Amino acid sequence: MNARPSPEPFDVLKAEACIRKGNTLAVVSCRTFDEVATRLEACIALSPFALISVHDFGRIFLGSDFELGHRSRVYEVCDAVSAAQLLSMDPSLGHMLPYRIAMHDHGGVVTVSTPMPTVIVAEFSGTAAVDRMAGAVQTDLQHLLSGVV
Repeated sequence: MNARPSPEPFDVLKAEACIRKGNTLAVVSCRTFDEVATRLEACIALSPFALISVHDFGRIFLGSDFELGHRSRVYEVCDAVSAAQLLSMDPSLGHMLPYRIAMHDHGGVVTVSTPMPTVIVAEFSGTAAVDRMAGAVQTDLQHLLSGVV
């Protein structure tokens, strides 16, 4: 009996990136972590988003008893225009800002992902104007992520 060949790590993670219950925007890459980070930062610079902060969990956990076993960062980004509009429509949505983009490696494959603003907004606000705003931000995030791969 012939055993099925195991899928390449990239193929497995690519499939997982597409199966996110419709709540996450994600891209995967076979490039190195540093190459993807450079591309992501370049895409952010060309987008409507400003880079607010980068949380490098390898550095955060350095010297502690905890080790992740892989590289992981979270980029916080914000589009000042859409953020101001969102807060003027519903100040209680401030906890959604800034937007977070997670990046991690796993077996030579780097995944970059972010929650879909339209899904998050649906949980916290029911106004059509906020829904439209979330859709526009989501489109901008999709465009940003598409430049990473």
